Amino acid sequence: MKQFILLFSIFLLSVASAPAQHDVFQNFIEKHKHDRGITYAYLSKDLFEVATETNIKEKDWKKLHNVIKNIGSLSILAGDSIGNGLSLYREARGLVASGNFDELLTVRDANDKVHIWAKSEDDLVTDLVLLVGSPDEFVLVCFAGALELGNIAELSRLFDAGAAEELARSSEAVAVEFSVSPNPNNGVFRLNFNGQDDMPLLLSVIDQSGRQLSSIRLAGSIAQEVRLNDLPSGNYWIQLKTQKGRIGVKPLRVIR
Repeated sequence: MKQFILLFSIFLLSVASAPAQHDVFQNFIEKHKHDRGITYAYLSKDLFEVATETNIKEKDWKKLHNVIKNIGSLSILAGDSIGNGLSLYREARGLVASGNFDELLTVRDANDKVHIWAKSEDDLVTDLVLLVGSPDEFVLVCFAGALELGNIAELSRLFDAGAAEELARSSEAVAVEFSVSPNPNNGVFRLNFNGQDDMPLLLSVIDQSGRQLSSIRLAGSIAQEVRLNDLPSGNYWIQLKTQKGRIGVKPLRVIR
């Protein structure tokens, strides 16, 4: 897919504003994130920075990091050397109509199919959805945040399922582990941190678009109660940051 790089870069330099609707993919991601051969990861801005810096020796993610340094969030669902890449592609592609998307780019190279949807403001792409399908590969990447158009061609590396999987696995490898119970909850839950050599410091609430809604300074203990009394019903992400700067992200569902 190397020939897509130039076309992708030139196209996005002239992209117009378009509505971004990532929510339409959430059920699809939940349905397939545990499929055989599929790798999934949700990266907050902080977790993305840790993952790319950690993996820089194996692959130069620094250029990609510079492109999306103002990212709010990044969701990756990717499979390499799978047998149902086109089936997954068709299922995801079929969701577009219900999400009222404006398609910005379609590229076909032999058996490879690439679709791009985006929302832009001035010289920044603020939301971006990549969908790639081939007989043995599948990639769905949803960005929320500010993407700098000057280096936008670097995003084309995520058209490759192997590269997308590598970034997802890097985030899993460096993420700190913790649990939330019960989940769903009414905004009150117990947080349990797995580790004795480091302690939780800060808890942030992130919405589905990657925006940070609030942050709470935590008590220095591995188990504690958290109360988010003003958080409306909905699906969120919570990010845990430890005293040593380690990052973890978990889904949170609030029902009132």
